[in-house]
Amino acid sequence: MTASLWTWCDINDGALRANVQSLRRALAPPTRLGIVVKSDAYGHGLSDSATTFAAAGADWLIVHTPAEADHLRDAGIQVPILVCGPTHAEQAAGVVAAEARVVVFDRDVIRALGDAGHRAGSPVRVHLKVETGTHRQGVAIDAVVDMARFILATEGVELEGVCTHFADVEDGEDHAFARHQLAGLDRARDFLRAAGIHIDLCHAASSAATIVLPESRADLVRVGIAAYGMWPSDAIEHLAKTSMPDLRLQPALAWRARVAQVKDMEPGGSVGYGRTWHARGLQVRRLAILPVGYHEGFPRTRSNAGHVLLRGMSAPVRGRVCMNLLMVDVTEIEHATGAPVQAGEVATLLGVDGRACIRADQFADWAATIQYEIIARIHPCVPRRRHDSRCMTERMAT
Repeated sequence: MTASLWTWCDINDGALRANVQSLRRALAPPTRLGIVVKSDAYGHGLSDSATTFAAAGADWLIVHTPAEADHLRDAGIQVPILVCGPTHAEQAAGVVAAEARVVVFDRDVIRALGDAGHRAGSPVRVHLKVETGTHRQGVAIDAVVDMARFILATEGVELEGVCTHFADVEDGEDHAFARHQLAGLDRARDFLRAAGIHIDLCHAASSAATIVLPESRADLVRVGIAAYGMWPSDAIEHLAKTSMPDLRLQPALAWRARVAQVKDMEPGGSVGYGRTWHARGLQVRRLAILPVGYHEGFPRTRSNAGHVLLRGMSAPVRGRVCMNLLMVDVTEIEHATGAPVQAGEVATLLGVDGRACIRADQFADWAATIQYEIIARIHPCVPRRRHDSRCMTERMAT
């Protein structure tokens, strides 16, 4: 059996389309709908997911690197693409070739973009990042006018937008700091207006801000996790009932693996490295071995934590998660169904199996992390099989 048949992710393009359409209905014109497809589209497959989003009505696509932008152009995608991560001066020619917009905050990079745009006869549209409190990328509010003037004086670049990024929207119901950041962005825009500098686009809203802070939607929203059918947090899901009551999100990814072996374990036996789980009592336990481990993206912190689904029932994780293998207890499943589990049966690590479901946030709780990390870290070696109501095809992640 080939590796691609041992474990895979099912990606429902119909769910991706439905999420875009639901978000589109919830946004008032003229706000543009930008979908974040960085990091292999949050583990959903970059080019295929981006193609689906664009066809479903996304106005912009947002990536982290120029290489991702180039990949999308090679896939034939024509909608505007914004590179939101740091761009190196040596990547300037690639930015021009991909006809990408770029978030900027560094003069050397702006010069390099200008040189490349001038040589190509095609100015690079740049978006000035403003530091409002996240303390990642960006220039200070009181430096915005000087940087904007530098951009305007640089041949080969065009100042199209100004933006920032929120630090604290999704983690609770108190959004005072987000509103403080938004006020900082407004102050930066006021400084630019006072200096006679016109900006076409202003943007700040992530998925969470798009849902619960309507004043942040501005000219463009940058929706990430919600486009893939997941709520940014329980708090946002709760608040959405009031802020966006008609918004419906459908998870698009399920992760599955076939059982490689089933074996008996004697009473008192132990499982895996470090012997961290021991069988208690006199009953023989039955273990199913799944060919998935932390290399494939199943976190080691899931050792002895949570379960997978098999025949729509829970199979608890036993012992430490290995690099490429995982052990689960199927004793109760066999008793309940009256049939031994067989090699080749499909287990669900994430997603729906019958009436049971493992949500990404539940998986993340077991792993002591966030759902963003869970889906983004499913290894590219795990095939993504795309399907909708009409067909299913297998595509290797890129």
